[in-house]
Parts: sequence; C-alpha cells; structure tokens
Amino acid sequence: MTESSAAARVIRMEAINNFRDYGDLPTTAGGRLRPGRLFRSAHHARATPADVARLAGLGLAMVTDLRHPDERAEQPNAWRGTLAIHVIETPVDAAAAGPRREAPHLAALRTSDGSAEAMTGFLAAHYRHLPYDPAYVSLYSRYFAALAERDGAMLIHCAAGKDRTGILAWLTHHLLGVHPDDAMADYLLSNTASGIAERLPHLRRRLEESSGQPIGDDAIMALLGVSPRFMANCLGAIDERSGSMTAYLEQVLGIDAARREAIRGRLVI
Repeated sequence: MTESSAAARVIRMEAINNFRDYGDLPTTAGGRLRPGRLFRSAHHARATPADVARLAGLGLAMVTDLRHPDERAEQPNAWRGTLAIHVIETPVDAAAAGPRREAPHLAALRTSDGSAEAMTGFLAAHYRHLPYDPAYVSLYSRYFAALAERDGAMLIHCAAGKDRTGILAWLTHHLLGVHPDDAMADYLLSNTASGIAERLPHLRRRLEESSGQPIGDDAIMALLGVSPRFMANCLGAIDERSGSMTAYLEQVLGIDAARREAIRGRLVI
C-alpha cells in the first residue's frame, strides 16, 4: 500500500479524529476487502450534527466501542439515541465492582514522569497485555461474531482510535489475509490521520491540565502516536502465549474455521 493510497482512505470529519476505512485492501490470495464495510476512528463525543449525518450516510449497522464504561460515561458518543446502530460494548454492570479504568494513553500520562521515553515504554509494555485482557477478549470475540453473522458496515473505535482499535484492526487484517506490510501501513496511518501535529497546542494545554505537569511536544507525539515496536510487542506476546496468531484467534477469541470463512465470505471480494 502506497502512502497516497493509505491517505485516500482517511475520511475527514469535523470533530471525530482518526476516521478511516480499514477495508479496501488487497489480500495475499488475490482478493480484496470490500470498501465501505470496515471503519475505524477515535471517540465520537464531540461529533457535530454534520458528523452524525456523515455517519448515517456511511450505512453503519454496527459499532464496537472498545472503551471502558467509565470512559463512555465521561465522553458519551454524540449520536447515541439518534442513529439506529447495534453497539458492542462492555456492560456497565460488568465493570461496576472493579477499579476505574482509563484509556492506555491517559494511563501512561498519569503514571509516568511525562517524558517521551516513559510514554513509549508504558505503551510498549501495555501492548503485551492487551490481547489477553478479559475485557478486550470479550469485546474482540463479540466483534468477530458480529462480522460473521450480521450484515452492514462495522465501525470500531476507542478513545484515540490507535491502540485498542489498532490491535483489533490488525487481527481483522490477519484473519482476512491482508499482507503484514499493508496491515502495518494502516496501523501507522494513525500518526498522520489523527492530526496530532496540527493539534499540538490544544493537546498540550489539555494534557497539562489533566496531568498537572508540563509535557513536551516529543512526549505528546509518543503518547498519541503509534510505533512498529508497539505492534511487534503485541504479536510477540501472542506467539509466546498462544503459539501463533491462528491459535490465538481460535483458542482465545473462539474463531473456528466456519466463522472465519463466514467473515471472509462477507468481506472479501
């Protein structure tokens, strides 16, 4: 996938960041993922009426919201109650008894010294644990079940649309036969599609207010960006714990051969 073809899949919204089609990619078997069926983004809490109308025009039938209930309560998606979309999310009562949970990049900010090295180290370590976190195992499993059983376009998102969402998009690409180089190009597109560089002054103010400490531009880029190192850590952990990506998909997420073929039948042309 060339840089220009990757950028062409970015969909510019007024107040939803990092929105793009993660379908419309070739497969190693000679097929191609259907365009307009797989979308990914950051959260939709500040979506404008024009953004909501754009979402409606995309024909979304399903949304997988990878945020924890605490995150959703603080930043509810603006279209809830307006668009008739099937939403896959962690039930509020499932998390009520546990500790408050937050987005990975916010946890990195809260628990670090604010340096770029600390941000990168936290996220790199987090990627090793995330594929086996029970909350995400449940969400990822339900997402794949929906892809196999339901018609219509699916959108996946978390807070920034880069880590939890990035891993799920990678798993989808692997299952559908996308070449790892193309999957990586889509993953790294978050570094430009989210407009971090253009939003640096606003992001700095918001993050410094949240953390109570100064934060440099390099730390913001590390905090809100993605790196091949992060995904390599994720894939390494899967190989170590499950033996292979295929074994992980089957044994951890419950995607047997029949479900895998059903998903491919709906999404590969």
